[in-house]
Amino acid sequence: MTSQATKLKVTASITKDCIFQLEDDGWNGVCEDMAVNVRGSSFEDAKRKMESALEAHIESILHRARRKKIA
Repeated sequence: MTSQATKLKVTASITKDCIFQLEDDGWNGVCEDMAVNVRGSSFEDAKRKMESALEAHIESILHRARRKKIA
């Protein structure tokens, strides 16, 4: 019997500690470990923006690592 391999993308979530602070004009979010900052009009908006910003930051790190591997 021959084995077959299947290649597919897998999304893995990570948990990072972030600080959210209410300011006069909205919410500030900071993830110090990854140097990511966001602003939102509400807590939910800031949290959603932080999730997106962290995802984009991690993807850019992985993309750079792949380019280095190819070079």
